[in-house]
Amino acid sequence: MEGVERNRMLREMAALVRSSPYPAGRLKEHLNSDSRFQDLLLRFMERFGDLSCGRKQCSQGPDAITDLVIELASVPGDREQPPPKDLTALKQSFLDRFEGQERFHAEELLDLARASYRTRDNDNIYLGRIKGQAVMAIDEYSRRFSKDGSITDPDVRKAVEGIGAPDTLPPRSPANAMKEKGFSAQARQITGQPAGPRIAKGKARVIADASDLMFFKAGEVLVCDAVDPSITFIVPLVSAIVERRGGMLIHGAIIAREYGIACVTGIPDATSLIHTGDTVTVDGYLGIVTIEQKED
Repeated sequence: MEGVERNRMLREMAALVRSSPYPAGRLKEHLNSDSRFQDLLLRFMERFGDLSCGRKQCSQGPDAITDLVIELASVPGDREQPPPKDLTALKQSFLDRFEGQERFHAEELLDLARASYRTRDNDNIYLGRIKGQAVMAIDEYSRRFSKDGSITDPDVRKAVEGIGAPDTLPPRSPANAMKEKGFSAQARQITGQPAGPRIAKGKARVIADASDLMFFKAGEVLVCDAVDPSITFIVPLVSAIVERRGGMLIHGAIIAREYGIACVTGIPDATSLIHTGDTVTVDGYLGIVTIEQKED
């Protein structure tokens, strides 16, 4: 799968960084002249650059990828992948719960689920590339045919609105309602669905755009709309995951349990109530996210 291969190449580069004898202050200078690392980096950029640098087709350049790999190398190598599981035993344990015709139906469902997972993983990445190209085309259209950046063609404007539309409409929360009436309040505890049974504390990193991933630091709490296959390469760095979308079987929740990471999902206002730099505690047992109050 595309996402799996992308993550494998990042792990390979991170392993090279870990084996480097150079101190942190000279590490990047060394990597820029290391032929093995540069060869891997070039191949990665050619195949996956547009997946790791946001929608501008890797506008940050190879330096951003190098910085990300150095950050990935700062965590233990065994954290990069969840521990291997005995798939044969897991399959047998699942099927043993059924008998007769129900067992046959369960086998079909399992095969369908596996095929669906592989297709979904690749589709997220391919569609991300298509969306990136569409955004670039719209930007070029605006540059050529609009003096002030506004789009007057109704068909093009409709396309732009469709690309920029959120997957789900944000609900009216009590905090939003209070703001509309002229009141202000700072959230301290927000609740969602417990999806990864751990407790973790760290600085929040809110992902509003794919390019925000390039600034992620080890130990930060990932706060996002959803963890889809196009951003799973950042998971080895995170201490906890908080998602707007909810459910025990969404991609982020499954990944969190595989890695043993605290996770809370289904918080509609997560990306607006939590800000990058906030210190948060994520309780994946109770589904509570606590935001530390800042001192005046």
